[in-house]
Amino acid sequence: MRVFSIRTRTAAGLLVAAILAPCMADEPGAQAGRDASALVDASRFREAVALLESSPPTEVSPVSRILLGRAYLGLGRYADAEAKLSTPGPASAEPARLEGLSRVAEGRGDLDRAISMMTEAVEARRKLVPVPDDPDGASLLANSQSSLGQLAFRAGRLDLAKDQFQKAIALVSEAHAKLHELDVPHDERDPRLYAGGATSGLARVYAAQGNAVRADRSWRGVTARTDDPEILAALAAFYRARGDEKSARRHLDRALSLTAGKPAHRRIRALLLADVKATQDEALALAEAAHADAPDLSSIDTLAWVFHLRGDDRRAAEVLASAIRLGTKDPTILYHAGMIARARGKADEAKRHLTGSLELNPAFDPIAAPDARRALDELR
Repeated sequence: MRVFSIRTRTAAGLLVAAILAPCMADEPGAQAGRDASALVDASRFREAVALLESSPPTEVSPVSRILLGRAYLGLGRYADAEAKLSTPGPASAEPARLEGLSRVAEGRGDLDRAISMMTEAVEARRKLVPVPDDPDGASLLANSQSSLGQLAFRAGRLDLAKDQFQKAIALVSEAHAKLHELDVPHDERDPRLYAGGATSGLARVYAAQGNAVRADRSWRGVTARTDDPEILAALAAFYRARGDEKSARRHLDRALSLTAGKPAHRRIRALLLADVKATQDEALALAEAAHADAPDLSSIDTLAWVFHLRGDDRRAAEVLASAIRLGTKDPTILYHAGMIARARGKADEAKRHLTGSLELNPAFDPIAAPDARRALDELR
């Protein structure tokens, strides 16, 4: 079972259409900006770049520049993204700009700067929703807090991750309680009302700390309401690590059902199919399509791992090389790099990457982390 890194695009702040489009109402080129915003939100980054780069200079607004930077991020063009995101824009667009800069820093392996920029993004978001009694405001701020929590988890800073996940859950719960207090009709399955990403993140922190009971309880509280396949896959990995194959299979089957025919979930479906050794050709096709549309670190890692699971480690290494050259310190990517190097007989390279993944976070995944330790023992 492959680790499912908590790096979902929505949690990483890519709700661009909802966040940035309102900022454009009175700007030159507003319609082009709204169109580009929708394209970025749908991960159609090449089209967004083409649209924004073709706009007349007089219509390139500060918000459009931020959108272009985020589109560059989706294409893995980190230097171009940083150049566009370095100039501040309107206050309403600052959270998205700062989150983008955080992703640039993380991709390059500068975790201190990445966490600092994401912390600034949370504070910028908080200023925009100072009293988030409504689900929309609470959800946006909780998403930013969850992004910081997810980043902190990848960096092995579990206390910070736990703090941010708990704050996000409390924030959303407060807004939810307000609806009950005012007797406002609402759907209990509305994802704005239960902080699914933060709850799953908190469960992963508990699991990493060895508290399986609290991890199980936290995940159970959200899985009945969520339609997020990445959350279900993370829970399946947790159950498989505990030897509960029946529960793991149930959640995997549901995740596969939710991803069927959904372009937005191609990456996660490719990993699910490849991990269960089912329909390997479909897994590769989905991974290649996701990479073609959005060749960022997540898609690079997915395609490389699918190649590895198919036994094509030469191609896997070629694909993952760009992420390693960039300097990434994501423990999942380093684990994959180590296992691919090991399969190719490159023992020193494998030891370096596997050691790096465990030094960052010795419990980054309930299955992959022990697997990395076993592989290191065998290589010594």
